[in-house]
Amino acid sequence: MRNREARSRVIMVFATLAILAACHTTPVVPTPTPVVPTPTPVVPTPTQLNIRVINVIPEAMSAETNQDSEPNLAVNPANVDQIAASAFTPNPVSATGNAPIFVSVDAGETWSLNPIVQSQRSTADITIRFTRTTNTLYAGILRLPFPSPNTLRMSIQSTTNFRAATPMTVLVDRTGPDQPYVQATDIAGSDRVYVGGNDLGLFPGRTATVDQTVNNAATFTIQRIERRATSGQDLPPVRPAIGPSGVIYVAYLGRRVGGLSDVVVVRDDNGATGANPYQALIDSGDGQAGVRVVTGRNVPFENFQHANLGQERLVASDLSLSVDPNDSTRVCVAWGDRQGAEVLTLHLRCSIDSGQTWSAGDLRTLTNAKNPALAFDSQGRLGFLYQSVEGSNAAPRWVTHFERLGQNFQQLDDTVLATVPANTPAPTFLPYIGDYVHLMAVDRTFYGIFSANNTPSLTNFPQGVVYQRRADFNSQTLQDFNGNPVNVSIDPFFFWARE
Repeated sequence: MRNREARSRVIMVFATLAILAACHTTPVVPTPTPVVPTPTPVVPTPTQLNIRVINVIPEAMSAETNQDSEPNLAVNPANVDQIAASAFTPNPVSATGNAPIFVSVDAGETWSLNPIVQSQRSTADITIRFTRTTNTLYAGILRLPFPSPNTLRMSIQSTTNFRAATPMTVLVDRTGPDQPYVQATDIAGSDRVYVGGNDLGLFPGRTATVDQTVNNAATFTIQRIERRATSGQDLPPVRPAIGPSGVIYVAYLGRRVGGLSDVVVVRDDNGATGANPYQALIDSGDGQAGVRVVTGRNVPFENFQHANLGQERLVASDLSLSVDPNDSTRVCVAWGDRQGAEVLTLHLRCSIDSGQTWSAGDLRTLTNAKNPALAFDSQGRLGFLYQSVEGSNAAPRWVTHFERLGQNFQQLDDTVLATVPANTPAPTFLPYIGDYVHLMAVDRTFYGIFSANNTPSLTNFPQGVVYQRRADFNSQTLQDFNGNPVNVSIDPFFFWARE
């Protein structure tokens, strides 16, 4: 959103001032002995996956040309026919009405738009999750309008019927947090919700926080999870992950004096219900709560278009965390940083001792890539969704990959879901395709969502694709209801994958 550009520039100014004021650099911290071996590289044997890719834009919106970027997804674990999706999509019929989500009640085969999010016409950042059994959908959003161009407004909302026209109920509405990222579950019929965010209301200081409720949304509390000094603030992504038996992990990027960053993971073993939560992981280097997976990384914050990264910006938002739903000792984290001349490199590391030690080297290293998203299925296989810029400089392409890794984190397969032009259409705002995508699993099925150029060409979608909006694949043109051509734009694409 354009509002995000304004506040991103403010964040960059604050960070720059803090760095200039710094008089020392981040100390070198010894790396603990890892317990996860780096697997011997092998050529993976392709596994036959059943995959379905579906363009989310409904037929009724065939004429739209929005930049529907930065998508998110929620599949109801209690009824996988019920799926909600979100993107930077405005209300198509009202400039002052509520913001919409996409709704499917047939496992993602068809979609409709439902404007129930309490935000003026559109949202900025938004993430959505269903609880485990109670059918409640929660949203963490940057709600419009903002109090001022440079002040963010975060809202947590819920609905027990995401198909109804009734607006979502506002549970929290406060200024400060950036990029709210929601996870939800329920225990004995009582909802628990964890919303990670970078609370700029605490600037300068330790800004990585979690807004949470452990009592069925009766009250929310704010938990600071950063225990170390920062350069004035942490970076935007704060990612909770819910494991079995009440185990909660949270990953964040700690921005240190001098401008470099640490990837930090905290853990709580009691659902963060105690008086002093997120203290279960103690770093062996400095004795502070939160294990530093890596330290001293160059994580770029560059809120401008990058020609060598498919017209996308880099605002330090590339971070994902997932825990095995059957074994809370198995947890993985992926992040992006700058390595040498590469614009952005993704890294994957995992732990098999509850986050205390991590693999010595990367299990996956991916250059010129962004938007990592991780999820474990019920068999302990790790799904890894990401997008990379590939091809020549004259004809770059955004390529969306879905990989699976086995129990010992060896690569099982690498499936290309989409390969689309990266130099068209031109951005109408930033982010272009989004600062994040999403991946989740229910039982053995992975579900995901990503945004991409929507040219109707089967060459662009190697696994096939289904469009609801009117499209002619022979002429590779989008069409309105009168058969007139519609300009290419950015659309969200839903997919599922199972054996």
